[in-house]
Amino acid sequence: MNLVFDLDGTLIDARPRMYQLFCQLVPQSPLSFDAYWDLKRAKVSHQQLLQRDFGYDAAQLASFNSVWMDAIESPAMLALDTCLPGIGAALQRLQGQARLHVCTARQLRQPVLDQLERLGLADYFDSVLVTQQRNSKQDLIAAMPSRSDADWILGDTGHDINVGKALGMHTCAVLSGFLSRASLLPYGAELILDSAAEFVLAAPGDAGQKI
Repeated sequence: MNLVFDLDGTLIDARPRMYQLFCQLVPQSPLSFDAYWDLKRAKVSHQQLLQRDFGYDAAQLASFNSVWMDAIESPAMLALDTCLPGIGAALQRLQGQARLHVCTARQLRQPVLDQLERLGLADYFDSVLVTQQRNSKQDLIAAMPSRSDADWILGDTGHDINVGKALGMHTCAVLSGFLSRASLLPYGAELILDSAAEFVLAAPGDAGQKI
């Protein structure tokens, strides 16, 4: 059995990194950390926010997006990330029951490997899949060996849930990341948990947890 974990918002807390970069790029913003994330968890995109509240035009949006993509995975930014509470213990427990994998839409592979090592998570995973803006999560997971209908995907976005459904996987959404429960419910995950640290594999014959 395989368990596939998203990275940002599922295993690690990337919220301080994203908020700090937003504040650097939009210094006129009055948004507090909580106010910014209330908007993001309600699926308000940067484009919507910048156009609506800051009057950005197309050129300004293009500039923001370009600088954001260049900076968001820089060493200084990634240093702000921390492991979500209980994740290490959960991975250690689950490692004895299944093959564990990371699948992330990050741009660069080596910083992902370095970060997992720094946070003490690297040894738990059989593979680390990074789209690198060249592949899709769905294609990377589909190419994994030894896939089965018992496999799970755990993530904090609707995209993760859609990928899992398209591949016939069990799906678990977590509330530790970038979307609220209300935003995640329409995607129809089998489970919605506060954190991936709470995930428990059902015993044989057990119906398992429900939303």
